[in-house]
Amino acid sequence: MLGVIGDIVQDVVVWQLEPQRKATDTKSEIVMRRGGSAANVAAFAGPRYPTRFIGCVGDDLGGHVLREELAGHGVDVRLEVDRRASTGMIVLLIDEQGERTMYPSRGANTQLVDIDPGWLDDVEVLHVTAYSFESGSTSDAVLDAVARQHERGGLVSFDVSSTGLIRHYGVEAFVDLVQRCRPDFISANEDECTILDLVDGHRPGAGLDRFPGAVLLARRGKEATSVMKAGAVLATVPVDPVEDVRDLTGAGDAFNAGFLTSYLMQDGDLVRSVEAAHALAARVLRSPGATEEPGPAHSPNPVD
Repeated sequence: MLGVIGDIVQDVVVWQLEPQRKATDTKSEIVMRRGGSAANVAAFAGPRYPTRFIGCVGDDLGGHVLREELAGHGVDVRLEVDRRASTGMIVLLIDEQGERTMYPSRGANTQLVDIDPGWLDDVEVLHVTAYSFESGSTSDAVLDAVARQHERGGLVSFDVSSTGLIRHYGVEAFVDLVQRCRPDFISANEDECTILDLVDGHRPGAGLDRFPGAVLLARRGKEATSVMKAGAVLATVPVDPVEDVRDLTGAGDAFNAGFLTSYLMQDGDLVRSVEAAHALAARVLRSPGATEEPGPAHSPNPVD
């Protein structure tokens, strides 16, 4: 089983259909969807491999809807309910070029406290996102779950998640956090690799030496993904062009879901797993929001 622990939110996705008009109406298309990096990974993984999601929501309508939505993807949902906090929410403003601006309110995502040890039963890989360590009690709860996963002999996957989060933490403190997690896999985009010095051009950077046991999945968008470990490039996997990109939301999460589910099904074949990651990410790039489905009839035209 793939275990995913971390953030789950309601995404309010706003597609601008024209340039923003200050202090008045701007024509747009608006939908509400499930979001949160960890929840997205679970939703994409659920139809492909047995998947369990662990997180925290408020005692409100949003929390109920998100539980049902994830379960609809075949995910085994284990949620702590915090009656003092609201379920997390993010407003995503998507401009005419498909670029995103995000306004997050983390809410109950910071309040995870009690992770039932049974929730980790049968978990072969536990995937965590750096967002879990931003604030609140969730950080300690996730670190404890990661430690128990290692004690059981399971694997841990770590998504770097955000350059803004790295800067908020400070690079050295963030590196220390990743080291405490002792991940078997690190997933990072080009900007995240740069700030942590994980990659130098197409070669391993000096910062990768701090995580000698980890396989780095260095994502570069349209460019080839590099797979590295212990100072060596294990593989360079090209990305097939995606001509009809509609929305960048969730593409990195889809990559992680595609990689991890394929890795578990393909007996650890790294190249085939990255190829599966690219294929799933492409499906999501062609869909609005963190979905694999067609969008509303009036959503924006495809962009280059």
